[in-house]
Amino acid sequence: MPSDDSDSVTEQLHDFLDGLGFADLTPDYRDERDAANDAIDAAFDPLPAELAEDPDLAEVNKVNVHDDGDDILVPVVTFLFEDAGEPDRDTVWSFLGRALESVHEPFADSHIRHYDFQFAYAHEEEDAVIYCRIAVNPPLVERYLTEPEFDLDSLRAAVAERDNGDDEIPPVDWMPFDAESMGTGAYSGGQAAIAAHCAGASAGAAAACAGTAAGAGGAAGCGGAGGGM
Repeated sequence: MPSDDSDSVTEQLHDFLDGLGFADLTPDYRDERDAANDAIDAAFDPLPAELAEDPDLAEVNKVNVHDDGDDILVPVVTFLFEDAGEPDRDTVWSFLGRALESVHEPFADSHIRHYDFQFAYAHEEEDAVIYCRIAVNPPLVERYLTEPEFDLDSLRAAVAERDNGDDEIPPVDWMPFDAESMGTGAYSGGQAAIAAHCAGASAGAAAACAGTAAGAGGAAGCGGAGGGM
């Protein structure tokens, strides 16, 4: 995660732009992001042993403009696992459920294309970083949060059933992706949030991001959709 100094500089820049009257021209959703991260911190306190550090609502990506003039957004939550080897899929979904409940409320009045959850862990031989993602679209989220009978297992099954293999169209179920260099697919033109999370990881968490960039490692290591350990 970014250092406190980095966060301070970012906040100073935001305050400077706000002071110049540019806040409306440069929407960054920092109030929503801060509220979501506060909720995430509470939901993951104490930090589960499986995670190297706290999950983070790392980005709020503007992907389009709604016909009412408001932005269409993709909130991106990142997870960095402590141990090498593919994480238990039940654990992955348990963490996703906690994060989804934390992030949804601050963005309840926003247009959401989907919620994106990005995961990083070291290959079992600790020679590469594996990146995987799960994307959940709003209709499934609303069912999960409002229908008692549609629990986390139901959400997981629905994502697996509706994933058509195209990572640009949510839902997406535990799909490997090249987070370091994204030229195609749902992400293009830069580095994914989870790769930036790895780059800024604390010294204690850096081991989980050791090794080469994801590339072929990510494609080879991330298990198939719907599977588990």
